[in-house]
Amino acid sequence: MELLTLQRQLADQLTQMDGAKILHEMSFCIPVHSFKVTYNPVLKKPMDILMKMMLISFQTGVFKDGEALADVLLVEPLFINDLLSKMKKTELVEKEETLRLTAKGEKQLAEGVYEEELDAVSDILQYSPLHKAFLPGDIEEVLEFDEFPEELSYAAGLEVKEVVEDQMIELLTDMQEDDDEVKTYVTSILSSEEIQINDVPCLAYILHDTKTDTLFARVYNTLTKQWDTDLEDVLHTNERANWKGQYLAK
Repeated sequence: MELLTLQRQLADQLTQMDGAKILHEMSFCIPVHSFKVTYNPVLKKPMDILMKMMLISFQTGVFKDGEALADVLLVEPLFINDLLSKMKKTELVEKEETLRLTAKGEKQLAEGVYEEELDAVSDILQYSPLHKAFLPGDIEEVLEFDEFPEELSYAAGLEVKEVVEDQMIELLTDMQEDDDEVKTYVTSILSSEEIQINDVPCLAYILHDTKTDTLFARVYNTLTKQWDTDLEDVLHTNERANWKGQYLAK
């Protein structure tokens, strides 16, 4: 889509607001840093009946191997040993003289929930120094715009001083696909690497609320595809004092 086309569509939306009049339109870019982040997702789902029976057996009985338990539960040793291997890998069960539950196994059995750390995967996250936060969205879609305005002056020279891992974890967890029973979340980051910096166009409108005689800004972020209150606050802080002289005096 052409940036100008989007700008007109948004302007049409804003003019539908009761008492709102657009005094000025402008566009600018903000820098966004892309990070390649590698992590192990954690799968969380209700514990199936066989796993629950096995954990209860290890909690209350004495078993040296999976074959002994298979005889008691009347289940094929292949199924028991396969599940037992997974329990050991996820540290629900440990073997000394006999098989027994770990503290982690006791906790998950009590909750009736099974949690498994999956194989490592990588995702690309976008960090905005102006927001001091990671932003959702697909940077590849942004790069398809036909034009890119000048960078917002307040964003010039801003650097990524410190990336907060908790913010990465929160965003990555929000990105996981879940259903009613199975949830996937992230608890830690294996590695993160900054790979590029891109300009993200933003479309700004200075409006006059004729009912209250106040001026305010609306800013649309093309990365998040939403109105951006943080960028609106930036404009309010740095420019609003001059708007009456600039736009209402004409």
